[in-house]
Amino acid sequence: MQRAEDKSLSGLLSGLELRGQTWCYSDLGQDAGFSVPPGDAVLFHAVLHGSARIACAGGAMVELGVGDAVIVLSGEAHALRTSPAAPASTHAFLRDEAEVDIPPTLAIGPGRTTARVLSGKLRATWPGEANRATLPALLSLNQNDAGPLAALLRPEALPLAGIGPGSAALLTRLAAMLLMAGLRADPRCRQLFSPARQDPIADALRLIEANPAANWTVERLARSVGMGRSNFAAHFTQAVGRAPMEVVAEQRMEHAAGLLRQGKLKIAEISELAGYGSEAAFSRRFTRHFGLSPSQMRERERRVADKPAAAPPAFQPLLAGRLGQGTTALARQHRPATPLGSGPRQQSSGVLLGFKRD
Repeated sequence: MQRAEDKSLSGLLSGLELRGQTWCYSDLGQDAGFSVPPGDAVLFHAVLHGSARIACAGGAMVELGVGDAVIVLSGEAHALRTSPAAPASTHAFLRDEAEVDIPPTLAIGPGRTTARVLSGKLRATWPGEANRATLPALLSLNQNDAGPLAALLRPEALPLAGIGPGSAALLTRLAAMLLMAGLRADPRCRQLFSPARQDPIADALRLIEANPAANWTVERLARSVGMGRSNFAAHFTQAVGRAPMEVVAEQRMEHAAGLLRQGKLKIAEISELAGYGSEAAFSRRFTRHFGLSPSQMRERERRVADKPAAAPPAFQPLLAGRLGQGTTALARQHRPATPLGSGPRQQSSGVLLGFKRD
């Protein structure tokens, strides 16, 4: 049997497939946008006219001009806007994964169209050596980059592919080609598809931490790291000390608490960003976890923020009172507080998304 590290790059990439017929054009007004909830699919967005900004729940943000495209590989929640303060309601067509032959054009926001975005929601099959945890969350395909990828992203290529019967199938093939070219251009490509050492449990923890709001189940987590459900559940519980869905719930609560502390989103919006379809169910789970309701925690954080800071002493030696603690104690003070124990917790930028309920 041929080892993964002995395969050619073409052999590795040939196992990558995209499938589906969920494509649409979105004509965005001057101050308009749309959001896409988390899920298992791969999302493709290309700007055909004007400009837009994509912001992902995990922190990635990219400015897009004419001919630029992005592929969201992580399945995390994200939003596209024509201006930073624009509302971004859920894109119902992409949420429902309506399959079409010819992509429809949907008007979003009032006023004249200032940006046109071609979007596709597709299902991916990855090479056997790869899983979602090893891939970049967001792949940016820039028309100004040198090399063959730039030629594939000519501004007229995607609009022409989207005209007439059969265009959804053609766009899916083109998206797969762009994805393959983008990954091939990444200097880490071979390591992404055939990592020297794979720890599926660590990969699962990274997936949960990066996107806690995704619709995770034990089955989906196991499949994402290339394991069977029962084997994965047993190994995860043994390694972590808690069942997979317990860790998912904990990470959702920590993610929600971080958004509450920022104080810029409504509780209903935070509920959605934390992966809960019901605000009432979210509030009950949050209260059980922290002993405070979401509104009580927000009020407490406001009181703390409004409290005047104490004046610093006139002089304080840099290491005063700390020399006797030892390196272990100092390290403990700076150790990130995360229930996963898998490294520093990524600061969420869900505040950038500004999700609105339909």
